[in-house]
Amino acid sequence: MGLIELWFRLSEVAPIVEHAMSASEHTKYPDPNDDSPAVPSLIWVKDDGTYLLSNGRPRLLADPTQPEGKAQVAYAQNWGPGTGPEIGYTPVGGDDFTEYIDLTQDVYSGDRLSDLIRKYAELDGWMIFTVGPGQFDISFEPSNPNSYR
Repeated sequence: MGLIELWFRLSEVAPIVEHAMSASEHTKYPDPNDDSPAVPSLIWVKDDGTYLLSNGRPRLLADPTQPEGKAQVAYAQNWGPGTGPEIGYTPVGGDDFTEYIDLTQDVYSGDRLSDLIRKYAELDGWMIFTVGPGQFDISFEPSNPNSYR
């Protein structure tokens, strides 16, 4: 199986990143061998489609008037609700998962992931996850050649 690119519009991801970066508490992937503190992260989820959300607490709500409602998320282009079965046939795989992506990590010559997201969001840019079996890489583009506005 080859690779698939998941394109996330940064105008949708940026508010999620800002929430994670400014939150006073954060959730952490449950690992009994990891006692390090939780850090601001994007949570990449694959279930009914694939999307990103904040690990900040209290959580960022899609509708602030509904405290028990859904979290605000940013779906990958063309992989929204109802696409869970189809994405299962790609390198993303059929099993549901959550992957924590540290926003404070240095990714390119000293730039933190959060800084690159902010930079490309100002350009109405995109974050691309290039996914292969068991691995993924993140890159950025100022525009999406696959987008039809």
